[in-house]
Amino acid sequence: MPAEVWYQVQSVLTAHQCAVEATQVHGHYLKGTIHCGQCGSRLIVSNAKNRHGNVYCYFVCSGRHSKRTDCTRQAMLIEDVEKLVEDYYTRVQITPAQQDALAGMLHHEFDRLMAAETEELERLTTNRDRLEGEQDRLMQAHYADAIPLSVLKREQDRIVAELDQVTRRIDAHFGDYADARAHLDDALGLLANCADIYRRCDDTNRRLCNQAFFTKVFIDEDNELRVEHNRPFEMLLDPQVNANALTWAADEHKARTSTNVSVGKGSSLVRDVDVAGLEPATSRV
Repeated sequence: MPAEVWYQVQSVLTAHQCAVEATQVHGHYLKGTIHCGQCGSRLIVSNAKNRHGNVYCYFVCSGRHSKRTDCTRQAMLIEDVEKLVEDYYTRVQITPAQQDALAGMLHHEFDRLMAAETEELERLTTNRDRLEGEQDRLMQAHYADAIPLSVLKREQDRIVAELDQVTRRIDAHFGDYADARAHLDDALGLLANCADIYRRCDDTNRRLCNQAFFTKVFIDEDNELRVEHNRPFEMLLDPQVNANALTWAADEHKARTSTNVSVGKGSSLVRDVDVAGLEPATSRV
């Protein structure tokens, strides 16, 4: 696997804080991700041997197998389930135009959110400058023998504690958005190449891809998939978000090229998207 592809997968996994479990614990790279569409239990591996000694590998419902549920889900050939998941990645891989549109719209939204917090950032910065000024005045007063060492230490401890809190909040303003932007770009890069990446992956890296994309994959009786996506993929694969992004990109292009659109009207063309507030979606594919 190319280094840049591995980095994209690892970056998305790190953002999700997924625990990458050893392959030998699972026995199959899909185990732990796929679930029975009828009762919701995990699917486990079962090897069946016929009278000729041929071994057939199946996924079976753990609820039915252990008699914990009344599930009647039939066993599924492992190779058939592997193909279903592989086909899923092919269907959801986005085009370069979709990638550009989503990136443009969502980065614009990040810019809007940052601008909305400018006042709070200015307040924090002013508070930081005030505390640093207090530190300087305390030191000057101590050097002039105006305050004893015990008072200097007590006041310095107070200022340092307040300054540390303010500085962390300022860093968070920049760091949170910077991290979110980087994660968004990694996720879009992965989504634009997910089918190609998945086909080339070995079993260990297929597990990583599945952990990045899914919380759960349900296999229904009719061999359709119902997918619960991890963030941010539940948003990036939402049809309405994609439609909004393409509309936004088209309107932005018109705004840049039309002689009838004034410079100040670009912002009115944005379709606002809540980049953090979309609920996890379960989609049928």
